[in-house]
Amino acid sequence: MQRGRTIMIESELTYGEMPPLHVHAADESFHVFEGSLTVYFGEDAVRLDAGETLVAPSGIPHTYRAESAKARVLTMSRVDSAARYDDFLRAVARPGDPGAPVWATDEDEATVSAIAAAAGITVLSAPGDLPAARAATAA
Repeated sequence: MQRGRTIMIESELTYGEMPPLHVHAADESFHVFEGSLTVYFGEDAVRLDAGETLVAPSGIPHTYRAESAKARVLTMSRVDSAARYDDFLRAVARPGDPGAPVWATDEDEATVSAIAAAAGITVLSAPGDLPAARAATAA
């Protein structure tokens, strides 16, 4: 039996915003209401436009990025804390230049990781890192 609660959160992102690369024990669904979004999971990248839905499988590192000026997205998963899941989904950033730090301080990274952990999510790296690139550097 899975623990936690199933929660749906509607978010608005602007072009280039994305959450940290992360993984959790439940599937995560994405439905785009407006604009477009690319979901990165494993070695796959799938672009979703308004009206399209995708489920990222549990246990697979994933992230997503807004590809339009504005993207409205409904995200759903089973999490340990609905409030912390909502907080995590708001912890998005627009990555800057390659090699430039995304987190302003080490404390920012620790805070986002703690919020994620309370929802049953493990942060793997900062916004801008993609799962395929992370797997290639680990090999």
